[in-house]
Amino acid sequence: MRRSSTSEPLPEPVFFTDRDLGRSVAAALRAGGLKVQAYHEHFTPDNVPDREWLRYVGERGWIALSHNKYIRYERDELDDLMKFGVKAFFIIGKGPHSAFAAAVLRNIDKIYKLIRDHSEPFVAKIYQHGDEVEEWITYAQWLEARRSSGR
Repeated sequence: MRRSSTSEPLPEPVFFTDRDLGRSVAAALRAGGLKVQAYHEHFTPDNVPDREWLRYVGERGWIALSHNKYIRYERDELDDLMKFGVKAFFIIGKGPHSAFAAAVLRNIDKIYKLIRDHSEPFVAKIYQHGDEVEEWITYAQWLEARRSSGR
């Protein structure tokens, strides 16, 4: 369901930075004015399966930020992301962490637009170099792929 431009504005999103982004990305995003919850503030570092933090993020309605682009290709993890209702952005590029944070801040208006335009979970990419944010897989596409594969 898409929200119309006349509907009440959504609350400011809270972004969750996963363990792949470390502490520095969360700090830089906060310095840039975003509301951020960092992996290390909620979990013992490197000790929590993706399924657990994805559930945690989904239950709170937070927006996931990650550098782990392989979640989209790991069927169980992608299933978890969609089932738990997570809207996720994966930063594409080789780093450093400061460049990841800069890419998010540089593209924040596009990120907010995708969040507003999609009431259902999705996966999107933020490119480290350039000004591009693109939808990667929507909930509808995920459902269709599951139907086609008999899952």
